[in-house]
Amino acid sequence: MQLSGSNANAAVLISMLILAAGTGVSNAAEPQNRDAASGNDPAGVAELEAVQVEGRSESAWYPTDSYLATHNHSATKTDIPLIETPQSISVITQEQLEDRGADTLTKAVTYSPGIYVQNRASQNVIDSFSIDIRGFDATSSTFRDGTQIQAGLPYDSPIEVYGLERIEVLRGPASVLYGQGQPGGIINMVTKKPAREPLREMGVEYGTDDHKQFKADISDRLTANGDWRFRLTGLIQKADTHVDFINDDRIYFAPALSWEPTDNTKLTLLANYQKNETKYPWTAFPREGTKVPSEYGRIPDSRYIGEPGFDEYDAEEYSAGYIFEHSFADRWTFRQNFRYRDINYDVKDVFRDYSLGMGYVESDLRTLNRGRRIRHDEAYTVTLDNQLVSEWQHGRFEHTVLTGFDYKILDYERRDTGFNYDVSTLDLYAPVYGDDPFPGPLSFSETNTQAEQLGLYFQDHIKFGDHWALTVGGRQDWVESETTGEDKREQDELSLRGGLVYLFDNGFAPYVSYAESFTPQYDSFRFTGEQKKPITGKQYEAGLRYQPPGLGFSATAAVFEITRKNELVEDPVNPLRVSQIGETRSRGFEFELLADLTSNLQMIGSYTYQDVEVVEAGGSQATNGNQVTDRPKHLAKLWLDYTVPAGTLAGLGVGGGIRYTGTSYADAANTVKYPAATLVDASLRYDLGSARLQLNATNLFDEQKVYCSGVQPTSTCDYGLPRSVIASVTYRWQ
Repeated sequence: MQLSGSNANAAVLISMLILAAGTGVSNAAEPQNRDAASGNDPAGVAELEAVQVEGRSESAWYPTDSYLATHNHSATKTDIPLIETPQSISVITQEQLEDRGADTLTKAVTYSPGIYVQNRASQNVIDSFSIDIRGFDATSSTFRDGTQIQAGLPYDSPIEVYGLERIEVLRGPASVLYGQGQPGGIINMVTKKPAREPLREMGVEYGTDDHKQFKADISDRLTANGDWRFRLTGLIQKADTHVDFINDDRIYFAPALSWEPTDNTKLTLLANYQKNETKYPWTAFPREGTKVPSEYGRIPDSRYIGEPGFDEYDAEEYSAGYIFEHSFADRWTFRQNFRYRDINYDVKDVFRDYSLGMGYVESDLRTLNRGRRIRHDEAYTVTLDNQLVSEWQHGRFEHTVLTGFDYKILDYERRDTGFNYDVSTLDLYAPVYGDDPFPGPLSFSETNTQAEQLGLYFQDHIKFGDHWALTVGGRQDWVESETTGEDKREQDELSLRGGLVYLFDNGFAPYVSYAESFTPQYDSFRFTGEQKKPITGKQYEAGLRYQPPGLGFSATAAVFEITRKNELVEDPVNPLRVSQIGETRSRGFEFELLADLTSNLQMIGSYTYQDVEVVEAGGSQATNGNQVTDRPKHLAKLWLDYTVPAGTLAGLGVGGGIRYTGTSYADAANTVKYPAATLVDASLRYDLGSARLQLNATNLFDEQKVYCSGVQPTSTCDYGLPRSVIASVTYRWQ
């Protein structure tokens, strides 16, 4: 099966023309720049360079050394200040990640508003599958350096947070700039790049479930003038988990190289290799023995329902790309981001028998009927994003115009035995393992999906006078896809965006905005053969941001309404099947407070109210007006961190956080509820200068809820994640 190469040829041709044009204009302008640099006031030139370098720490392209960031890249793909952005966004800085000991994507984003992290054991393997933004899943909304890293794949590898400089969470639709994505928002992860100053770091960790990790992060100059710089980041982890027989082993290595021949040109090469070895933590426990007492006792949360000698979930990822930037003619900048990503995963697992629906447990409420499957998936994605930014002024109007196009390729192959249900049963209270789930010859089906997406986009950020800022944009997407055994598909969509901000002198900035999203569908429903419809969304948002000048303080309040059409929902009886209902809607309110209260006291606080309901049920079991399952209405989070500034205990740091998740419905009929949960996190560290000793605890008081869905008495139940404590020693030197 071969798709047309016309889109690919067009993408490459346009890239080459823009790059050539940019280089030509730059070369023509260089003699003038050299004349200016060799003028009669060299001291003035030196002073100008110093100001430019110092300002980089306050831009969207370089890290900040506090909890509070004033610029971001994700909202506009330019260096527009946060206060001029007509959309809600959170920037999770490196200092936040370190203080909270956030070693997974779920831990990293959990204190941000609008984020719901599923705290259940069965949802803790693939990070993006465990995160909702404003009531919508983030499975196709994770980006790395502005390029999409997960789209259309049923599995993926966990995100290695140690390889990230910072994380930006943009809430609300972002299709105008990024193409396909869910209407709740996107998570853009910024990769660690070669540092301007020498950086040398090594560390070890040990913690709960025999967690062991070694990590290192090294960056330095390769040439005396620093035009060539490198960075090497990596770790090795060996660990068990709280579930019997499930390990959590990984290797991560990420080299980076940057070349900056002039002040106007920069090329950064990025690559990473990651290998994860674990097992999927399928859980399927009855209410008796988990939620309510049983005559047999309690089913332990460590119970494994698969076959230890058979099951595996191994993922191997290779990724390489570059970020190129060239400024020319004073007001023009061309940027090009490219990423190639190849991921292979082997999945072998034994799980509950979904063919029996809620009868997966026999009448004795202890004997589990099981099924099994083997699959091998291989996928590669190619993303090319071209951006041309111009800055110019017309009277009182200051324009920052972004014109771009991006091109994406997905090639996904799957070999699958399908689901079989002739596996031996398992006693949940006295399990006996050792069954061979596939005693006979294997029969695989093969499926290949290929997709191309081409998008053209435009954005203009207009600042007029000292107080008004308007952002408008639009994008046209064309998607072509083909899947084995199905007809070729063509999908296209126009997405729009607009927002207006008023900037008061005292730091208040009210705003209103509108944005749209588009998520193409590449395949059909497995059990019916019907083609899935593209998922579209739109959002109305109004908010108030407050950043008082000269103070390390930022507060944002926002109200929003998001609607998503052609919603895909999990069948509550059989999670391996999905249905596409008409429309869902999320209405809510958010508040976020970030503050460097003093140089030694930082705070993160947020509250979210969201009402996510089914507007048009279609053929789903849900009914109009019902709440969407597993979408809590209330989310509240607070983190405080204090470091002793002087005296005998100078360098001692203490941090603590509390996370509240309200109740939510567990079934489409809204008859069963998941319980509310309040979890406490803590951090204790001692900074000795070159060495840092740290202890981090997640769910400090081991608050474990039981989450049950379905119809009583044979509903499916799952445990919450238990307490985790990790001690670390990090050594830094020059």
